[in-house]
Amino acid sequence: MRTTAHILVVSVLCVACCSAQTRALTVLPWNDHRAAVSLTFDDARPVHLLVARPELNKRHLHASFFVIVSKLTRLDEWKQAQGEGHEIGNHTITHEHPAALTEEGEEVQVEDARNFLDSNFHANIITFAYPYMEVSPGVLFWVKKYNFAARGWPQDQNLLYVKSDVDSDWYNLPGQPVFTKYGLDVYQGWVEKALSLNAWTSFQFHGIGDASTGWEPIPADTFIALLNYLKAEQAKGLWIAPFGEVAAYLRAQRILENAAPQISSGEQKLTWDVPTPFPSGVVLKIKITQSGLRVYQNGRELRVGKTGVYSVAFDARELVVRGAL
Repeated sequence: MRTTAHILVVSVLCVACCSAQTRALTVLPWNDHRAAVSLTFDDARPVHLLVARPELNKRHLHASFFVIVSKLTRLDEWKQAQGEGHEIGNHTITHEHPAALTEEGEEVQVEDARNFLDSNFHANIITFAYPYMEVSPGVLFWVKKYNFAARGWPQDQNLLYVKSDVDSDWYNLPGQPVFTKYGLDVYQGWVEKALSLNAWTSFQFHGIGDASTGWEPIPADTFIALLNYLKAEQAKGLWIAPFGEVAAYLRAQRILENAAPQISSGEQKLTWDVPTPFPSGVVLKIKITQSGLRVYQNGRELRVGKTGVYSVAFDARELVVRGAL
């Protein structure tokens, strides 16, 4: 009986110790911003090159362009957009309804598009957007094989805003479709809600201006006003970044937060696996909430920034905190 009680006490103390030490490290959500917004554009429409790209560049904003390979003309300009910091994502070969595809067609739509994009953009294109926001088991299988995150359409409207303290469905992340009838106030409401929830949401654009430019085009003046509004909000703590960049930070954050610490005298070590595929170079921002601690990666001590923030390389797969824990 005494042995059982002893084991129970030791177990409780270990759990309490682990919890206390885990709280010494905090990952700052949304790259140390209040909330996040991603601007995504579907279908590789010419208006995206003619209007969206230059207007975004004027304001130093970066967006995601989910391209249909069969509609991908002016390839050199799309490569330039990628070089300017915009994301190129997979939106299949021909934009078919998933339910209409054969098993072979499901593979072709995802894999062949991916192969073309990887080859022509000299990069691993590992984000995806489902045509018509529709998901089938077969398409999902191939999306999971070649991508680390995908934009879809959760049935639960409450999931339109992704919070940083929950594990998301990485292959059905939300995008909010833009409609011609919406005024600037609707989009401002989306941003204000994201800020109030400390969450992430994505805008899904097609056409801009004239009806010939794509499905449900946003009026040109509303588009320009929205970009101006977003730029002003950026200065107030809103993170505006491509879909894949935000998804990578969030997924890396959740992996690190879920990592079980290995504890020895005066040291806490966290190790984790990096998903495959996954972008390289993801850097998480963390704070140590207990004084007197030192942070290391791969045997090298990390230096704290002026605001008390450490930059942690997710690719390192380990983090060590030493001191009087």
